Amino acid sequence: MEESPVEYLQRKYNLDYQTSRKHLGRFGLVSHAHTIRTKDLSGGQKSRVAFADLALSNPDVIVLDEPTNNLDIESIDALADAINEFTGGVILVSHDARLILETSCQLWVVEDQDISEVDGDFDDYRQEILEKLGEEVIGKSQGN
Repeated sequence: MEESPVEYLQRKYNLDYQTSRKHLGRFGLVSHAHTIRTKDLSGGQKSRVAFADLALSNPDVIVLDEPTNNLDIESIDALADAINEFTGGVILVSHDARLILETSCQLWVVEDQDISEVDGDFDDYRQEILEKLGEEVIGKSQGN
């Protein structure tokens, strides 16, 4: 945490200075933050460094659990682009509709100790949920 993001990537991946900065920029880390000690970065900036690190490690599968916490809209867009460009598998756990809509993904719902594939896209799923909620509200208001 005492290193800057550039120093960290240079050391860990044996990159030159400019390549490290370019890679950090791909993940929306503004240039002035490249040379600040990592411990002094905001939560969102630290997340961007972590995503840059993750991408350089070249994994086969990435598991992201609520990755948009602490991210601004621009960073969410950059993350969605990175997910769409990634050639491996991505397991994404998220309640962030923006991220889900921006990624080309197969949707699965995990609830009540069951897993089911969503028939259709996110908008279809959202409509199905709204209809279920409407039926519940109507049923309760009629005393059912």
